[in-house]
Amino acid sequence: MDIDRLLEDLIRIESHESIAEIQSYLLEEIENAVKHETGCISAQKEGDNAGPQIILNSHMDVVSPHLPFERDGDIIRGRGACDAKGCLVPMIAAFNTIDPSIGTVQLLISPDEETTQRGLATYLETGVKADAAVVGEPTGLDICPMARGHYDLELTFYGQAAHGATPESGINATVCMADAVDRIESLSQLKDDHLGSNSFTPTMARAGSRPNQVPDSATLVVDYRTLPVESRVEALETIEGALAGLSCEFDIDFYDNGSSLDSFETDPTEDIVTDLENHVLSVTGERPAIRPFDAATEAAFFASDIPTVVFGPGLIADDETPIAHSEREFVRFSEVEAATAVLTQLLEQWLKGD
Repeated sequence: MDIDRLLEDLIRIESHESIAEIQSYLLEEIENAVKHETGCISAQKEGDNAGPQIILNSHMDVVSPHLPFERDGDIIRGRGACDAKGCLVPMIAAFNTIDPSIGTVQLLISPDEETTQRGLATYLETGVKADAAVVGEPTGLDICPMARGHYDLELTFYGQAAHGATPESGINATVCMADAVDRIESLSQLKDDHLGSNSFTPTMARAGSRPNQVPDSATLVVDYRTLPVESRVEALETIEGALAGLSCEFDIDFYDNGSSLDSFETDPTEDIVTDLENHVLSVTGERPAIRPFDAATEAAFFASDIPTVVFGPGLIADDETPIAHSEREFVRFSEVEAATAVLTQLLEQWLKGD
């Protein structure tokens, strides 16, 4: 495939608010592609004989605002350059190129990874079977078989409205929320040898409707980054326990418009990890690091049942300076080419049966 043209086209298509245009484009460019009511685009190829089943997954949506396509030699700039259109292109190219003799390859493209992840989660509700999954996100061609999870938790605090001149006659939900923030920031962190620490970060807060009225409610969203030892229930219990004895009543639940991604960890001795490692070495001449992915990812949806790795060109940040989601988002085209060669070799190894 002409991956140069494909990457430019994808970046030029705005997919930060609507995915309709990019869906139509992908249906034209990907062999056997179909659109599902979940918003996902999927395509599948099968060999004549039984063999390994592998899933390639990345996402078509990006964050706001749109950034125009620019090219300066090897540097490709624009929204989605690395997160994750630069990762999607190698998967499309490898999928379109392979003619399986054995086994099955499925290309599955998510519609809302940057927001709620509901599209892929709903698509997978009926179950999925595979021997391995590769999820396209910017790893700098490193192999990432693990990542922390990400839950957005919404806390609602209930007070009693009163006149601002007599605040003692009511229960101030804003003050109660402020106490909750202090308690959450003082929570002890768990440690993991590979993934580091879990974390709990208050991110969004709102309360009150008038400047002279004690508010009767307040809402706080907490960005909770989890480790594999923490379940969804335990994450809720951790925050709930920290808030015991607050001066007001409160509820806690998952934020409707936020993430709900589990942490995951794939055994680094799994074939998908070692095979990808060997193909990266073969293509680039350098052995990639086996490391945690920097952010939460939809890889979690596969990893509970399937050996799963995160892999792709580009980086989320370099030297703690943001790349993905920033105004300087870019990817090196040479890395996109390398990732294409790596995934093509992987599919040939698994599905040609030679």
